[in-house]
Amino acid sequence: MKSLLRAAAVAAPLTLALGAVAAPAQASPQAPATATEAQAPGVPAFDFAKDCPPLPAGIDPTLGLCMQMVVTGGSMKLGGISQTITQPMRITVQSVQADASSNSEFTSVTLTGKPMTVPGGVLGLLGLNVPGLDDLPFNKVQVQPKYTGGFTFNLPNAGLEMKIKIINDAVGKGCTIGSKKDPVKLNLGVDLGQISVVDEGDPADSFHHPPILHTPAADNAFAVPKTDGCGLFGPVIDWKAGLPSAAGNNAASFDTYLALAPYAPWPSAAVRRKAAQDPIQQLRNLHIKS
Repeated sequence: MKSLLRAAAVAAPLTLALGAVAAPAQASPQAPATATEAQAPGVPAFDFAKDCPPLPAGIDPTLGLCMQMVVTGGSMKLGGISQTITQPMRITVQSVQADASSNSEFTSVTLTGKPMTVPGGVLGLLGLNVPGLDDLPFNKVQVQPKYTGGFTFNLPNAGLEMKIKIINDAVGKGCTIGSKKDPVKLNLGVDLGQISVVDEGDPADSFHHPPILHTPAADNAFAVPKTDGCGLFGPVIDWKAGLPSAAGNNAASFDTYLALAPYAPWPSAAVRRKAAQDPIQQLRNLHIKS
């Protein structure tokens, strides 16, 4: 029984890792609510004044951009394990341009997500679904996505590299699926024909009321690496989850909302109006590299 518990303890996190890849922190309540939040339940809140980092010194705020991507649904398949995404993941990107005609380079990327508890913990995975035991020591299992340092944005593709932290009393603090040297590398394809405008925003103050777009994104060609820092539990996790899992055996399908805005309004009112009339084209023209 003890060996079964340990095996389940490490198999559980991977099952939920799929959800954790898209399981970020809930946005904090904010007031006043924008029209988008009030009229469209299910659209995530965007608070750039709170969530976007300050620009580096000396950067023209009209050439600094903040973008957020929030995955609110979909599914992932890692090897032989599938998971429906039930909580959002929020990625905040700050980028800057040398001048108005240059591509953007990111200066800050964060991926936020509260730990996600596996229902029933270790016992639940063994089929012993006893209510109220999710938080018991050694039975509780959580997973949490962590950004590892790779990001690109050049539609129709967006690249993101991450690892999945496994949280359980038995596996220690450094156990992850993937690592900074060998991360999960997503290259999400966006169907440009399915991008829709949820909120055109306010061109006079887009940083506080950004345009919001909605699009599906998918990747079925990424590989999943083995675990890292899990000690004696690593081989058990890898065995239970079929890790490493080669490209072609994994898939991601995300329901995504995007919002973007410069840190200061563009100087020309005519240019601002043009951008507000077509936020989809503004998004398609954005190229961010590492």
